[in-house]
Amino acid sequence: MDYLLQLGHKPQFEKHGQYWYLSPLRKESSPSFKVNDRRNVWYDFGLAIGGDLVELGKHLYQTNDISEILSHIAVHARGCAMVKVVIDTSDTPSLERQMRNVAVVALRHNALISYLRTRKIDQDIAHAFCREVHYDLHRRHYFAIGFGNLSGGYEVRNSYYKGCINGKDITLIKHREGETQLCVCVFEGFMDFLTYLTLKRRKDYMICKVQATDYIIMNSVSNLKKTLMQLEEYRFIFCYLDNDLAGQKTVETIASLYEGRVDDMSSAYSEYKDLNDYIRNKKM
Repeated sequence: MDYLLQLGHKPQFEKHGQYWYLSPLRKESSPSFKVNDRRNVWYDFGLAIGGDLVELGKHLYQTNDISEILSHIAVHARGCAMVKVVIDTSDTPSLERQMRNVAVVALRHNALISYLRTRKIDQDIAHAFCREVHYDLHRRHYFAIGFGNLSGGYEVRNSYYKGCINGKDITLIKHREGETQLCVCVFEGFMDFLTYLTLKRRKDYMICKVQATDYIIMNSVSNLKKTLMQLEEYRFIFCYLDNDLAGQKTVETIASLYEGRVDDMSSAYSEYKDLNDYIRNKKM
C-alpha cells in the first residue's frame, strides 16, 4: 500500500480488511484491484492475475528481470515507510504439503454426513459428487469431505477446515458425458453447487434452470482465468457467485468478456451471502 501510494494510487474503500483500488495496470471506473495489507499481496479481478510486490513490478514495468524490477521499486520506495524490499526465499511447506497418508474413500463417516445435513445438502447428491478424504497431520489423524477437480486434486472441507489437496483447479461437470450443453452454471465453491442440485431436486425454479446445463465450480475466484477458458464453449452463462465484492467483480469480468451471454443469478438470493445461506435461510 505504501508503494502504490508513492505511485499516486489511493484505495477507493476498505472492506473486511481488504483495500480496493482502481487498477494501476489498466483504465477502469469501478475498483477491482484488491490489496490484502496483512499478507502484502494483491489481485486484479479484471486481469485475473495477482501476487506480491515483485509480481506487481513485472506488470507495471513490463519485464521479468528481477534486478530491473527491484531497481524500479527502490527508486519509487524512497521517502515512504518501506525502505527496502525483502523477498522471502524460504521454502516453508504449506499445510497441505505436510499431510501424510492421504486416502480417498467413499463418503460414509457420520460426522461428515451430519455436517452436510446442517448445510441442508441432499444426502444422495452428496454421495454422488463427494468423497471422504483421510490424512495425517502433525501426528494426528483427520478426515474431511472431498470434492474432485480437473487436476486430480480435491477441495477438502469439514466443520473446522477448508483447503485443497494435490493441486488447486476448477471442476467441470457435464450434464451428459462427452457432450457440451448450450448452457452452463458457474459456482464459486462446491457447497453452492451441491446446494443448487438440492434446490433443483426440490423444483425451486426461482433459482434453478429448467433446461439441461453443464456446471463449472471455480473452487476459488483465483481460478477465474481457468474458468474463462472453459466458458468459451457456452452460449448462455448463469453465474451463481457470492453477494460480495469479490463475487460481483468476478461476474463483471465474465460479463465484459462474454457480453450478452451472461446472466447474474445472485439477484435471486440478494438477501443472502451465497446460495447455501439461501437454502439455510441465513440472511446477511
